[in-house]
Amino acid sequence: MRKKKELIRAVIDTNLFISGFFAGRGYTSQLQDLWVKGAFELAVSEEILSEIGKTLLKPAIRQKMRLEPGEENEIIALVREKAFIVTKDLYQTDRISKDYQDNKFLACALETKADYIVSGDNHLLELKHFHGIQIVDVKFFVYRIKRK
Repeated sequence: MRKKKELIRAVIDTNLFISGFFAGRGYTSQLQDLWVKGAFELAVSEEILSEIGKTLLKPAIRQKMRLEPGEENEIIALVREKAFIVTKDLYQTDRISKDYQDNKFLACALETKADYIVSGDNHLLELKHFHGIQIVDVKFFVYRIKRK
C-alpha cells in the first residue's frame, strides 16, 4: 500500500478525458486542470492511448477542438509525458460484457493499483467498485481531489 502523502491515482475514461480538452468550464475542464497541475496521478494504458488517438481523429472531434493535422500526436505525447504511468496492457478482464471496450479501464486500474476510475459510462459506474478501486463520476472525483 502507498504512503498516505502520495497522490491519488486515477484512470480517466476516454470521453471525459477528451471532453476536458475543449470544455471551457465545468467538471471535465476542472478535471483536466487538476491533472495538468499535478493534483492527482493519471494512469493510462497503451490501449487507452490508442483509443484517445482514434477518437481525436474523428471529424466531429477534430472540428470541435479545431485540431490541425498531426496535433492529435502532440496530445498523445503530452499524455505520455504527464501521465504517472503508461501500462503495458499486461492485465485483461472481461467483467463488463455489455460494452467490452470498457474493460480496458478496469485492467489499467488493476495494473497500476489505481484508487479511482473516473467515468460517465453507466456500464462502469454501475459496478461502483472493482477489486477495491472506486468507480465514480467526474463530479465526485473533482470534489474529492479539491477536498484533500
